[in-house]
Amino acid sequence: MAEQFQSPRVHAIVVLLKAGYGQDWLGRWVFERVGTGWSVCPVPFHPRGDEFDVVPQAGVEPARAWDFARELRALDGVVDAEPTFEALYEESAVQGPTGADPDITPRSLAYGSAGGTADAGSACDWSVKFVQAEEAWALPDCVSRYGQGIRVGHPDSGYRAHPELGADFNPGPGWDFINGDSATENVQGDHGLETASVISSADNRSENERSITGIAAQAEVIPLRVTKPHSFVPAPVLFEAGATRLRDAIRYALTLEPPCHVLSISLGWLPDGGLHRALQDAVQQNVIVIAAAGNYTGRIVVWPAAYPEAIAMAACNAQGAPWWGSARGPAVDATGPGEGVWVANVAQYVAQSDGTSFAVATIAGIAALWLAYHGRDNLLARYAGGPLLSEVFRQVLCASCTSWEQDPGLWGAGLVNARGCLQAPLPDPAAVQGAPAVAAGPVEETFPTIPAPRLHESLARVLGVKRAAIEPILAEHGRELRFWLLTQPDFRRALAESFIPAMEPVVTAQRAALPPFSDGLHEALRANAST
Repeated sequence: MAEQFQSPRVHAIVVLLKAGYGQDWLGRWVFERVGTGWSVCPVPFHPRGDEFDVVPQAGVEPARAWDFARELRALDGVVDAEPTFEALYEESAVQGPTGADPDITPRSLAYGSAGGTADAGSACDWSVKFVQAEEAWALPDCVSRYGQGIRVGHPDSGYRAHPELGADFNPGPGWDFINGDSATENVQGDHGLETASVISSADNRSENERSITGIAAQAEVIPLRVTKPHSFVPAPVLFEAGATRLRDAIRYALTLEPPCHVLSISLGWLPDGGLHRALQDAVQQNVIVIAAAGNYTGRIVVWPAAYPEAIAMAACNAQGAPWWGSARGPAVDATGPGEGVWVANVAQYVAQSDGTSFAVATIAGIAALWLAYHGRDNLLARYAGGPLLSEVFRQVLCASCTSWEQDPGLWGAGLVNARGCLQAPLPDPAAVQGAPAVAAGPVEETFPTIPAPRLHESLARVLGVKRAAIEPILAEHGRELRFWLLTQPDFRRALAESFIPAMEPVVTAQRAALPPFSDGLHEALRANAST
């Protein structure tokens, strides 16, 4: 994982209350506990009104926020409380790949009419041909083509004006969650422009071969600005304070009339309970949510893609080989074009770009095609009272993938195929599997390729506690430990080194440099010290 980390800052503690408890009750408790300087704000666009942001005064340290959340969880009226943070890491590689990647089986795959040749990625429409979108557009007996009638919510960096956005790009209902207004066009909207063009740019190839062709050219794309570049980081794919804004954008997308039918989320970073609940509500309302596995994070799939309700996408290149910078892991559902994808670009008109962002945009387009092909109302009627549309789409998408030689435990079901997805028979309601359950704890979920006993043993060694104590500590403080592992490279490095017996002296030497844990976690570690 990239090491350009910004020190995390506390944004809020997100609190979910039980029925019968409200803002006044929570506000009184907060005032009695900390006095003035903190505020209690309802989560915007929330249909039930039972979730609140407790926003602290400036300068509160993460450790104190974790202690405060633990106190809140102990109250009778609180279902859950968890801090949300402003934290950013640079999503640009320090260097390119060196040597063989053990997670990647080298392969040149002849796929569609673009794959398998050395210059496969030179044509601006290679990714469209790669997923066989043209063949999908030509299928007979469809309700509508090209994603017509499907509304795609696009939480990203907003957008910049460009001819390749197409006639169905619709900023009218959009919203800027950074500035708090409806002006989603901005000079920092390059990433939003790029990903939107992959979804729905009009097919102008007969007039200009140097143009972008969207997967679902007639889908209505609505920009929702939730993130922006930071200092020298040009692409806002992993974002500062974006979890809260993304949460609000998802809830906002559900309030539109009509609501969004697909959410294309080409960003992510830290886990966030409020964001997860918003995603769950969207899926329960039959919204298909596609999210990026992440870039340059190795075997850590970022959130919200790591949540089981999202369809998580890894990335490949035009030759049908995995993109080396793509995150991978058991949370990944499938793989799509993400290396050297042609996108709209203000300076050059069109340009190539890398990232799981573009695999997400491609599959969001396929989801729009699928909904339009079968007719979303027809699908809702067929599965009424049964599986959710996201579960049906995930199953059809994965079953129709082109298989390849990569590990499905890291790269998902295979390479996405638009034609196969639309042609696949709709499963019987009883045959649709729900979203995979997550039985593991937060730390185990974050490192799913490491066997839990080995992970627990290594974590106990790094923390300096008795092996028998690590499960109770994880049960109580797992979310906090995960936070520190994700945001503190030295802590994560010590855990990695502890897997190697010869490195144990290094680990022992680093115990004094553990992160500034909360008082509650420090107390648990002292009470269970191994020496």
